Amino acid sequence: MTDYRFKFSIISAVYNAENYLEDAIQSILVQDIGFQDSVELILVDDGSPDSSGSICDFWQKKYPDNIKVIHKENGGVSSARNAGIAVAEGRYINFMDSDDKLSPDTLSSVYQYFITIDDRADLVSIPIYFFEKKEQPHRLNYKFASNKNLLVDLNQKYSFVQLSAASAFFKREVLTPDFFSTTLRYAEDARAIMGLFLKNPIYGIVPQARYDYRCRESMNSALNGSKLHKEWYLDCLQEYVLWSAQQALALYGSVPKFVQFHMMYDLQSRFRMEEFPEHVLTPSEKEKFMVLLKECLSYISDPIILEQKNLSKEQKDLVIRTKYGADSGILEYKNEDYRYRYGETTTASMSSYVVKLQQLIPQDNGLLLYGSAKTGVHFPKPEHFFVRLTAKKQAVTLPCSFQQNADRVFRYHGSTLACFYDFQVLIPYDILKRNSSLEICMTCNSHTVKFRNLTAEPSFPVPPKAQKKTWDCHSLFFSRTREEILVESGHLLKRCITSFKSHFNK
Repeated sequence: MTDYRFKFSIISAVYNAENYLEDAIQSILVQDIGFQDSVELILVDDGSPDSSGSICDFWQKKYPDNIKVIHKENGGVSSARNAGIAVAEGRYINFMDSDDKLSPDTLSSVYQYFITIDDRADLVSIPIYFFEKKEQPHRLNYKFASNKNLLVDLNQKYSFVQLSAASAFFKREVLTPDFFSTTLRYAEDARAIMGLFLKNPIYGIVPQARYDYRCRESMNSALNGSKLHKEWYLDCLQEYVLWSAQQALALYGSVPKFVQFHMMYDLQSRFRMEEFPEHVLTPSEKEKFMVLLKECLSYISDPIILEQKNLSKEQKDLVIRTKYGADSGILEYKNEDYRYRYGETTTASMSSYVVKLQQLIPQDNGLLLYGSAKTGVHFPKPEHFFVRLTAKKQAVTLPCSFQQNADRVFRYHGSTLACFYDFQVLIPYDILKRNSSLEICMTCNSHTVKFRNLTAEPSFPVPPKAQKKTWDCHSLFFSRTREEILVESGHLLKRCITSFKSHFNK
C-alpha cells in the first residue's frame, strides 16, 4: 500500500467566500481526529476578487505543515479541484466547499469505517444538512435511515443516489489529474462520481458524520439559479445524463437501474419548471433541449420514472408523455375511474388525485362542507361534483356547487398540467347515519369518478379523542352550542370518511 503523509486531504475551491471561509477552515481545525497529525487542508484560490486569497495565506502561515494554498487564475470549480488533487498527500480526499462545514467527528468516523472497506469501495458518503437560510436534511438522506455504517451495492440499492463530491470521501489512487471535467458548468460532481460507479458500483455510507451545507441568506435563487444558464439545459444533458447511458452501454451493453435512477433524479428538475426563463435559450436551442430530453428518457424504464419521489402525479405523467409522445396514451375507464395507458405502463388514475376537506360549518339544517379537488388536465374535464353517502347499501347523492380555482394551477413550460376545483355541499343531519360512508365524486363524459384520497386541511375541525359508540344526530346537533356542533360534527363526518376508506381497502 502507498504511504501517505496524511489520513485526509481536504481540497476546497475558494471563490468569493470571504464571509464564510474562516468558518469552513475552523471546522477542519477542530476535527477530533487531530488536525496537525492527520489532516492536510488545500485551499485553492480560484482568482477570487475579494479578500479570500488573503485569508487563505493568513491560515497557511499559522499552519505551514498542514495547509497549502494555491493561487490561480479563475477557471471554475473543476479546475480548482483538479489543481488540489495534483498536490494532495492524503490517503482519502474530500472536496468541501469553502462556505460549508464538517461536523467535528466527521473525519474520525469516516476513517474508522473507510479503512475496513478500502479494498471494496472507492468512496464513502455522508449525510447533508442545510443551514442558515433553511435548516433541513437533504432529500437524499434516506440512504442513511438505518443509522448504521453500510456498504452499498448499487446493483441492489439502485435508488441510493450520490451526486455530491463535497459530501463524499475518495481514495486518493482513484483520482486522476482530470477527475473533474472542466467543460461542464453543472453536474461535474455527478459525472465524476458516475465514472467511478460504472467501474465499481459499491460505496460506503457513514450516517454519524455530517456535511453542513450553507444556503446563503444573501443568495437570490431567482438570479443565481442554474436555470438561467443554457449549459444547464444543453451541456448537462449531453455531457452527464446522456453520457452516463452511453458509457454504461459501452461497458455492459445495457443501462443498469442505478444509472437510470441517477439520470432520472437529475432530470426531475427539468419537469418542475413552470416557465422557461426568457432569453436563455433560442427557439432552436429549446428544440434541441427537448430532443435531448426525449433521448435521455429513452434509456430510462417507466418504473424508474414512476418511482421518483420528487415529482407529482401530473409531472410523472408528463415525463411518460414526453418519452412516448404527447398523443401516445390511451384513455381507459373502469371501476369509477379514468387512467391513461402507455403500452404496458399506466400512470396515476384520476381518482388518486387528492381531495382536501377545508371547512365544516354547522347550519340549521345540516353541515356545510367546503373542499377542493385536484385533477390533471389531460383527463376529461369535470362536469359535476357530488357527495355520495351510503348506508346499508342505500346511497344518497348530494349535488355540489363547484368552480375552478384560477389561482391554484400547476404548469410546465406555460401549459397547465393540473388544477383545483373548489366545491361546497350541504349535508343534512338526518342522513348522517351511524354506518354511513362518505364519498366525494364527480362526473366526466357522463362517467362517475370516485376520489380515493381524502385529506383534511388544518382548518378542518379535529374531532375529540374520545369516541362515542352511538350517535343520535338530532340530539347531537340541536342540543349543543355552535362550537360543540362544529367539533362533534367533524367527528361524525370523519367517521363517515373512515368508514369509506375501510370499505374501499377491503
